[in-house]
Amino acid sequence: MSNDSRRFYSSRIIDNLDAQIRACQQNNERNVLFAQKAFALARHSQIEDSKNLIKELRSVNQNYEPRLSAWIMFAEGIIEHAYSYDLSKSRDRILRAHLVGQAANDPSLAATAAAWLADLDYLQGRYVDSSEFLQRAFAWSKESDSEARSRGSMVIGSALFFCGELNQGKYWLQLARSHAVKSGDIAMQNIILFNSSALDVARLTLIDCMGKVDATELHFAAMSAQSVKNLNTALGNSNQPSMIPIQRAELLTIQQEWTEAIKIFDSHIDALEAEGQSNWAPRHTAQRAWCKANVGDYLGSQLDSERAMARTASASDPDDLCVLHYRLAGAAEKMGNTHQAQAHQELGLQQLRLHRQHQDVVRELFGKIADKYDPKQKNPA
Repeated sequence: MSNDSRRFYSSRIIDNLDAQIRACQQNNERNVLFAQKAFALARHSQIEDSKNLIKELRSVNQNYEPRLSAWIMFAEGIIEHAYSYDLSKSRDRILRAHLVGQAANDPSLAATAAAWLADLDYLQGRYVDSSEFLQRAFAWSKESDSEARSRGSMVIGSALFFCGELNQGKYWLQLARSHAVKSGDIAMQNIILFNSSALDVARLTLIDCMGKVDATELHFAAMSAQSVKNLNTALGNSNQPSMIPIQRAELLTIQQEWTEAIKIFDSHIDALEAEGQSNWAPRHTAQRAWCKANVGDYLGSQLDSERAMARTASASDPDDLCVLHYRLAGAAEKMGNTHQAQAHQELGLQQLRLHRQHQDVVRELFGKIADKYDPKQKNPA
């Protein structure tokens, strides 16, 4: 895919900002627009261009003008997220931007940063904090604040899908995509497509651990994952390069394509830590153990089982730990280790119960926000 083609996919929202910059007569406002452009560049994987622009803005912001400073901090948080996927570092900068944005009386920035904070906290299982930021994102944003509305809608959609409200989850994910399409934000469309696919793969993996996956659903999930791969290739995205291949490996595991799944896991599990995704490595190591047991590599399976168990402390999500234990139970059963299989089955069941409790919490918190801000309501708040 040529650079020109990538620019075609990614440039409309950036071109709109360039047009506003050219038309703007006030220097302070132009600098804020440049900071917004740095934010957009970072989200389109143009990290170096974004960093250079922020460096220039810092050099001219000697008086630390509050609104510009807030937008700079916000863009830096997004750069950190896009570059390293370090949720803690990026969250700290985005939180400061959120607070300074309020002090500078910029509701658009405060709302957009709140939507990002809702997303980051949700990903780390801080559901109460996430829901509180989500309330602010919707309350303080306008329909024209596409990033705040799109990301906020994506968080609601992801939460509802996670807790089993599939139709409502898909509805909110479609709302998120509609906001992104309206603003010409292909990067956000890509994120929504990836998250939708990842949610479905996670759901089907858990089903596969305990029973049989519907062939039609599996086919649809495979098609969606291929669409994600195609769009990322078209955009030239290179950050977190292991996420999409690992998703394919999970689907191959469900499809019982053991050897091909092992190859992909081999190529990408060790890279997860460098890409800020070490909390998912134990789950995928356990899945590789299951694959190896199915091809008769019992030594490799046992070693992977031990590796997965040694790193369970970094896997905090109950659904991930549920998959881990059920996969290790299956591997142990294949190798004739009945006692070990039973132990993992019991641990998997414990994590499944905890996962169901988390689903109930998420349904309660995010269902209320969905009801309150559903645009289908006659008089949405």
